[in-house]
Amino acid sequence: MKNKIEILCPSRKCPKCRRFVKYFKAFTVDNNIDAEIIVITSFKEFINFRTWILPSIFINGKKAGRGYIPDEKTIMEFLTK
Repeated sequence: MKNKIEILCPSRKCPKCRRFVKYFKAFTVDNNIDAEIIVITSFKEFINFRTWILPSIFINGKKAGRGYIPDEKTIMEFLTK
């Protein structure tokens, strides 16, 4: 099963968002996890996620973190459900 990691970010140029993307790319490679990382920058799409704290992380459709990168244990829990 391919996992889906969605990062809600106001701009791809935001340093915090770039750090989030870099972290999750490295995390999936290091842990041999099949995951698609999607960066969502459209404010119209943010409404579907019901959060205004950015950047936010949604893993397989569930909120994993808002404004911070969750710890590795939490990320693995979301990826294995």
